[in-house]
Amino acid sequence: MARDDGNAESLTEFLAEVPLFRGAPDRALTIAATAVRRRVYESGTTVFQEGDKGEALYILRQGLVKLSKIDLGGHEKTLAILQPPEFFGEMALLGESTRSATALTLNEVTAYLLFNDDFRKLLSDYPSISLNLTTTLASRLRGMDDESQILSYKDAQGRVAYVLLRLYRGGVVDLEDDRALVRLTHQELASLAGTSRETVTRALKALEAEGVIETRPKEVFITDAEALAEILHGVR
Repeated sequence: MARDDGNAESLTEFLAEVPLFRGAPDRALTIAATAVRRRVYESGTTVFQEGDKGEALYILRQGLVKLSKIDLGGHEKTLAILQPPEFFGEMALLGESTRSATALTLNEVTAYLLFNDDFRKLLSDYPSISLNLTTTLASRLRGMDDESQILSYKDAQGRVAYVLLRLYRGGVVDLEDDRALVRLTHQELASLAGTSRETVTRALKALEAEGVIETRPKEVFITDAEALAEILHGVR
């Protein structure tokens, strides 16, 4: 299979930046580079669906991936939007036989797949990788707890401000004219904020009136991140 344009050295250098492999010995990185398989997905591709059998962990090399679940009411809830060098799909390899969420590409995505047997052997042979995995999962759990509190107690404007700041601080933005640009539809923002598209549209208009964002179809410019944070924390 293809290997990062055939350059094994650049692949190991990239893997060293992935949270799962940070601080791992060179030998572990070499083994991982040999084991992974490169895949390219078009925009709008379902990488896997909730309930599918899990066989591999995915490491993002290029592009954005949305993770989502269907709640008890039948509504989609976006859990995260991931970017390189994040990894996902590990839960189905850690005691769960099926996928706990759906992964959808938001643009063209290049990913490296690390299959179950190779993943488990790396965890067993290199404790630093196992520790990195535990640290990442704990961080995600804390983030989910913080988010649940914010989304439970904030009004619609605060929820949308929180989502925009999360994307901004997480680097899930483009730059245009030296401004941060979020390329998501109102429905996608609604799924992140746990509310309706109509509510998000009204909240965006209110934030735009405050002068902290500018909107275009399927795009939101963050013009004043500090002021957006003040709105979130109720000090403006």
